Amino acid sequence: MATLALIGYLTSDPGVAEGAYYAMYVFDESTVSLVSLVCGATGVLLGCGTPWGLLRHWWLLVKWVLTLGVGVFAWVYTHPLVLTAAEKAAATEGGVFRPGPEGTLLAWTVPPVFGVLVFVGVVSVYKPWGRTRRGRRYAQALAGAPAPSSSGSGSGSGAGPARATDVPVTVEAVDRPAEGVVSLRLAPVSGAATEPWRPGAHIDLVLPSGKVRQYSLHGDPADGSAYQVAVLRDTEGRGGSAEVHGLSVGDRLSVRGPRNHFPLVDAPAFLFVAGGIGIVPFLPMIEEARRRGTPWRLLYVGRSRASMAFLPRLERYGAERVFVYARDLTGRPDLAAHLSAGPAGTAVYCCGPDGLMRAVEELMDTACPAGALYLERFAAAADTAVGENLPFEVELGSTGAVVSVRADQSALDALRQEAPGLAASCEDGLCGSCELRVLRGTPDHRDHVLSPAERGRTDVMYPCVSRARGGRVVVDL
Repeated sequence: MATLALIGYLTSDPGVAEGAYYAMYVFDESTVSLVSLVCGATGVLLGCGTPWGLLRHWWLLVKWVLTLGVGVFAWVYTHPLVLTAAEKAAATEGGVFRPGPEGTLLAWTVPPVFGVLVFVGVVSVYKPWGRTRRGRRYAQALAGAPAPSSSGSGSGSGAGPARATDVPVTVEAVDRPAEGVVSLRLAPVSGAATEPWRPGAHIDLVLPSGKVRQYSLHGDPADGSAYQVAVLRDTEGRGGSAEVHGLSVGDRLSVRGPRNHFPLVDAPAFLFVAGGIGIVPFLPMIEEARRRGTPWRLLYVGRSRASMAFLPRLERYGAERVFVYARDLTGRPDLAAHLSAGPAGTAVYCCGPDGLMRAVEELMDTACPAGALYLERFAAAADTAVGENLPFEVELGSTGAVVSVRADQSALDALRQEAPGLAASCEDGLCGSCELRVLRGTPDHRDHVLSPAERGRTDVMYPCVSRARGGRVVVDL
């Protein structure tokens, strides 16, 4: 096209000019426009439907805009000019052809468009801008996200250990979304973006007193400026929640993570069952389900409406999706009816008091036999059946040192004699922060991180509660 435009501009032979412009017309109509249309359409499909999308890579966005621009240029600008120039050349008989304004415009604009296409090709190969800020977080989140359990019930899937580095944060905002509940917005002191996370993730708060507590994240995962957590004050707890409730805007603490043992899987429908403060991980899950276009329902149970956090926000989704049961007004829900109302393959997510989760577990086989259950616990189940505590040994693969674990001792406590800084948080087998890679041997899994389907894994263990079968395991410390 560029060469033909220059020929039409430089020649004085009307026959040559006419041939050049008609060739441009045919090429423009049969090739350029079609190729631009196909490239633009595939760009939209890639941008909206794949991990290489418009919001994740500047170079693809540039490619798409430029390719679309070439198509518009061909149809809106070049097409009529070429046809007019060809007709003028055909009307010039026996004289000297002058390109006129049409030929001049084509000669000065078509070659630069050719340069744009070369530039697009270079961008495709070298990707000079990489990913957008959103795209970097997305890619990191995918790389660090756990693989969801495909079926069965459990409290999520295992994931890699959180980074041990404490990140200083400042309390940027404090909100009280319900009686006894405080919501904090925590911004990194450095001003850097937060670590990427996906719905279901939680972070460790390293409080000013040195206590470490885990809380689920809510808010928008795409907002890299701060983390948001919501905490119920537990009057019978160990003091961590009370300390969180005492924090004010401007106070500093540290965070670790995020980690995700409660990821949102792909499913034809979702049922979220929340008890009290267990609503927190479902706030971003609901938004993710809406983004995917997946049908969802929420069953929200609480002591009273005043104690149920984020209730006005949730009720805006509509009574056909959000079912609220405040026990002082409406009593307890018919769990079986809600579980059986979903289509086959429904993913049931439950977070709340142990009694609520045990009730959902017991009803799954009869009320939702074709569904899959995913649990996140506040505390270790009181009736968890465990085997006898026998002494065993943990060998450190890096040094060959052997650590003896007494029957009345956890592997974590024993290992801290060799590695005092070994990362751990809840020490109840819930958070997954103490995860160790197993090189040899068979762990006796007693945690609530792995789902029942993953209990046979021999590549990982959580030494705060798990032990070893066969007398010894070798770990990568």
